[in-house]
Parts: sequence; C-alpha cells; structure tokens
Amino acid sequence: MRLIFSLWHAIQRQLRLLIVLLLGYLFHVCVMPYCQIADVTPSLAFVIISIITVGYGRIRALWAGAFFGILLEVMVPSVEFLSLALYPISALFCSAFFADKSETQLEYERSNGKAGRNKSPYLRTIFCCALNVVVYEIVNVFYMYLNGSPITGDIIGRSIIDVLYSSALAALLAYPLRRFLGFRKPVQLDPASRRFGYVSKPQPKRP
Repeated sequence: MRLIFSLWHAIQRQLRLLIVLLLGYLFHVCVMPYCQIADVTPSLAFVIISIITVGYGRIRALWAGAFFGILLEVMVPSVEFLSLALYPISALFCSAFFADKSETQLEYERSNGKAGRNKSPYLRTIFCCALNVVVYEIVNVFYMYLNGSPITGDIIGRSIIDVLYSSALAALLAYPLRRFLGFRKPVQLDPASRRFGYVSKPQPKRP
C-alpha cells in the first residue's frame, strides 16, 4: 500500500505541474494581453518558470523554459527562433542563482561558518522572475538595435515596467501555486540543526 500511495503521490504532483504549465501558457497568451499597464503585458510565462525553478531545480526549469519557448515560437509571431532559444537558456541561467542549493553545497557553507541554508523561496521566486525578464528585455532591445530601431527612453521605460509588473505578479502567485504544487512552508532550523545538518522537532508551547 505504501508503494501504491507513493506512486500515486508522484503521479499527482506531475499532473499538477502539467496543469500549471498548460494553464500558464493559456493565460499568458489569452488573458495577460488584457491586463496591460501602460501598454505593457506582464510575462506570466517567466512567472511560472521562476516558480518551477525555485521549487524543482534547474532540470525542471530547463524543461519549463523549453515548453514555453516551443509553444510561443510555434503559436505567437515574433523574432524567428527568439522564444525557442531564449526561454530555456534564460531559465537555465537563472536557475544557477535561485534554485535550491544541494545538501553538499549547504554542508560546504556550514563547514566555512556560514548559515548553510536556502533563502526564502518566495523572495527567490520574485528575484528569479525579475532576472528572467531583465535577460529577455536586454535581448529584445539588442535585436531592435541591430534592426536599426532607435533605443528611446520610452522603450527603456517599458522594459522597466515589464520587470516590475512581472515581479509583482510573481509575488502574488508564488504562494498559491507553490501550495498547489505540493510545496509547504520551509522549516526554520535552530543553530544546532544548521551546524549538524538535521531538523529539530518543534517544541510544544507551554501553557
């Protein structure tokens, strides 16, 4: 029974991830264009990629980036091969900074007198989304410059709005989507636990 329950739990998590990816793409294409601020549409795709990056790590981040990149390349007209290449590359690049550190990395940090723990997943999701959008906007502006378009203050301002708007959307969606995907609030470790690498049990409150 335990084996069956474990398999069902694993399948259920994969189905939830697939649902988030599919709905994320549909909302990115069909709903977000109606949620513009100053004619700027937030990048829900990078919000979803950032949540997956922090929750699952760099391999799933690469898959999520490839998923959005392929669909947007096929379905949404843009610069040829831009979405196909940029989404997975950007997701993989940002995962190096914001994905959970491995236990080996944490032990190495503890051995050097550091805290040896992962930062808040919610803050990492917001900053991961911001960096993804920054990378996208830099590449987009660079393409415009190569095509002879002048880089005006309006273009820079729209790029900044996109970064801030998408980051705010990530802050709004990080908690409910992480809960839906099965991630719970991270456990806070006491100093002894951080040093020796185990989680202490919560102490009951005194009456």
